[in-house]
Amino acid sequence: MGSDGLLIVDKPGGITSLDVVRRAKRRLGVKKAGHVGTLDPFATGVLPVALGEGTKLIPFLSDEPKRYEGTLKLGEETTTDDLTGEVISRKPWSGVTSEEIEEATRLFVGKILQIPPMFSAVKMAGEPLYRLARKGLDVERKGREVHVFRFQIEEVSLPRVRFQVSCSKGTYVRALARDLGRQIGCGAHLIHLRRVQSGVFSIEAAVSWEDMNALEPENLRLAILPLEGALPGLPEMVGDRGLVRKVRLGQGMHVRDLSSQLPPEFDRGKWIKVIAPGEGLVAILKSEVNRSDIPWAKGDSLVLRPLRVFHPKP
Repeated sequence: MGSDGLLIVDKPGGITSLDVVRRAKRRLGVKKAGHVGTLDPFATGVLPVALGEGTKLIPFLSDEPKRYEGTLKLGEETTTDDLTGEVISRKPWSGVTSEEIEEATRLFVGKILQIPPMFSAVKMAGEPLYRLARKGLDVERKGREVHVFRFQIEEVSLPRVRFQVSCSKGTYVRALARDLGRQIGCGAHLIHLRRVQSGVFSIEAAVSWEDMNALEPENLRLAILPLEGALPGLPEMVGDRGLVRKVRLGQGMHVRDLSSQLPPEFDRGKWIKVIAPGEGLVAILKSEVNRSDIPWAKGDSLVLRPLRVFHPKP
């Protein structure tokens, strides 16, 4: 059994996302690997690790929404916006009510501008902010638009507040905790964070860190999600021998190449999977036209352009 695909790992606290990738590479003997969406060292939960040919999928998976469970502590702000930093501000929280907290969360649902933490990988003039922060600098940062789909308070046990949040790529949950505390008036920082879903990948399907290190490689490979199952939401077409040969050569699909196997609906700019019996995922293509426009297009008009082509299974 090969090692091309995705291994969904339940990352423990105290290690980096890169540590998980390095361990997966050693355990499975793969040369290429990468992760989808970084988790801070103190955070736990779903970390999809792309292996071998699976690394070509990372750009198509990174934009997927994420869901977290977290706990913040009111009354203190830190240098990192979480429990790993030094406390830089303390304000009383004793008068805060559950109703005030609930009301404040509503202001952070939808598309919002978020100032990234100084201790983050966001770059300014080519240098990551965390390097500037380690030099004791606190530079002005521009707000970035993120999308918070849901921000739900689960339990209030002052000064701790437990919550769930679903958000877009690029959202810093610790910055969300910081800003919520400021809105309430007493400050806050994140003390617990667990990612329970990344795109379609849930914590229930994740391999524990203990199993990842204890299982024999051949048994660990059984947990690898094959390439063709990594993007279940994309329309797919089954390629015949001629189409597969063209795509593997990096050639696009024109109107004259069309067959009944083309997906019934797609819009310009959308991604489409090509699979082949016995070969799995062949390529991901990008549509250059709307499906409805094809009947009126010329025979040499480009319909689908290859974005990623995958090597056949050995």
